Amino acid sequence: MNLTLNKPQRIFFAALAALAAVLLAAAAFCDLPLDQALYAPGNPFGIVLEAFCYWPLYLPVALLGAVWTFLYRQNASRHVLGEVLVIAVFFGLLSQSLPNLSARGLLTLSDSMVAFLSLALALALTVLLISIVSRWSRATLIRADFLFKFGVALCLADNVVINALKLLWRRPRFDDLTAAGNLVSFRPWYLPLGPGGTSFPSGHTAAACGVLTLLLLPLLFERCRGRELAITGGCYGFIALAAFSRLIMGRHYLSDTVAAAVLMTLLFFALTKTRRFAGALARTRSAAAAAETEAQSKSAPAAEDAAAD
Repeated sequence: MNLTLNKPQRIFFAALAALAAVLLAAAAFCDLPLDQALYAPGNPFGIVLEAFCYWPLYLPVALLGAVWTFLYRQNASRHVLGEVLVIAVFFGLLSQSLPNLSARGLLTLSDSMVAFLSLALALALTVLLISIVSRWSRATLIRADFLFKFGVALCLADNVVINALKLLWRRPRFDDLTAAGNLVSFRPWYLPLGPGGTSFPSGHTAAACGVLTLLLLPLLFERCRGRELAITGGCYGFIALAAFSRLIMGRHYLSDTVAAAVLMTLLFFALTKTRRFAGALARTRSAAAAAETEAQSKSAPAAEDAAAD
């Protein structure tokens, strides 16, 4: 079984494809003037999104670790690895985000304070996440294991494809050109092998596309069925906000962000069309159904005993 889009989703993605084509065509002419009009590196919205919008790409690693701490309770090594993953991912993300906020002037933090806050917040988030996951049934844990493993696969694909294209395109960033006081090195998006830079495609926008993993929720959880369009719209709404923030910060052009979203959408669908995905999904649904049946069989005698009392 693979991911199948319903009719509203197909219309939504067709509209997105048409919009992406129009924006890329327009960006060939308006990339530079658009950045000049929007550039505001002190904008709080842009600063906060810059610091946190890439988290969705890496959070599945932490979430997978939290799932493992309960799904593999009898496997000591997998259990410990899960806890370590949760702490390490949160600490790593915070160690990047907090200095970013400080460098942009939104916070004033010394290096020692960044380290302390990163560790303290990582531990607090770990406790919170573990507490939430501890309430999940075994069937939910099995489904979540599949979901977050897919998120990790999307993360790996992102880092390979996006970074390879950055090395190939070598497009200068707008804020770097502005800082140098010379826009002569600006290059349109359709010309690779530039003079140097990592503007195309947008890494932050691509990382924001980690939220596309949520499109698999209706395949796994009954309560999400019928909400496919709302989930899809919410995901791309977040991606659009992240993309807009990159223009405000002058770190990317319109074409960089649109290209990143297109590439990540294609990667997402490519991963869902593989035999490996279909096989893993079928096994997951079967195992989750078996876990639910077992849980129901165990709860039935207890309910009968309570009724007898």
